[in-house]
Amino acid sequence: MKTKTTAFLITALFISTPSYALFGLGSDKDQSVDTAALTSLATSALGDSATSVESSPIVKQLTDSLGVSPTQATGGAGALLALASNSLSSNQSNELTNLIPGMSNLTDSVPGLMGMANNLSAVNDVFAKLGLDPSMVTQFAPIILEYLTGQGASSGLLSSLGNIWK
Repeated sequence: MKTKTTAFLITALFISTPSYALFGLGSDKDQSVDTAALTSLATSALGDSATSVESSPIVKQLTDSLGVSPTQATGGAGALLALASNSLSSNQSNELTNLIPGMSNLTDSVPGLMGMANNLSAVNDVFAKLGLDPSMVTQFAPIILEYLTGQGASSGLLSSLGNIWK
């Protein structure tokens, strides 16, 4: 009889309480997502990236010289630099990347930019979407070239960029 009672109690225990709860596997504490921690992590990661892009010397020069917002300066410079990276030889592209701190942050500022910036018309479209007149490409380019000259860019790179951004 004790065996039947024990078997009955064990069966009742498993039937009345889900088995995962019996072992603490269904605890809300274990399964809840700490959204505050995830939000904080995402904010700090994105904030660091945004801060590093906005503190870029090129972005600063563009905002100071042209009176554009940091977002417009970042997107415009990113579009021009993406076009340059897609158009230059590998040696010149490497030189350009080495001269501009955080260049990947600039070119990644507009999602998909590297893939679509294959001609000046695409750059003009990016400028328009940023709320900039596409003719401002002619104002951005000399400022970027001036910065690169100050960084010791080769005459070949400067000449190539001048031709690409015409």
